[in-house]
Amino acid sequence: MASGVAVNPTCVTAMNDLVKERKHRAVVFAINDDMTEIKLEKTFPPNASSAQAGYDEFTKSLPDDSCRYAVYDFEYEHQGAKKNRIIFVLWSSDLAKVRTKLIYSSSAEGLVSKLGAGVQRQIQVTDRDELSFSEVSKKLVQHTAGY
Repeated sequence: MASGVAVNPTCVTAMNDLVKERKHRAVVFAINDDMTEIKLEKTFPPNASSAQAGYDEFTKSLPDDSCRYAVYDFEYEHQGAKKNRIIFVLWSSDLAKVRTKLIYSSSAEGLVSKLGAGVQRQIQVTDRDELSFSEVSKKLVQHTAGY
């Protein structure tokens, strides 16, 4: 990795569980306090409630003043059809320290490559408005329409 931050193998296992086994709706990763390793922080089970309710639960778990990586099995509608995309989210809060944002940003591509081919779309968001269900849905619809 360009930043020198290693990826703990549990991150890859959790990603495989999300993509191949559908054991999770989302997984959240964090860089440890020493800034040396990306570790699995939390998983979210598949949701029986609405797509938006599950997504809102996930977004509430992200810290207001720091950064996180997440992979989310995002369900949205496009032209009347339900669609799912596995999205990689770089949550880089405007309130996070500059050093933290730099390390997360420089380590993101390395993490995505370690996680494998399951990521279908990457987004970077800096505030709760950009992270909202409606905004992410719009980005995915725009991306889908571009094909």
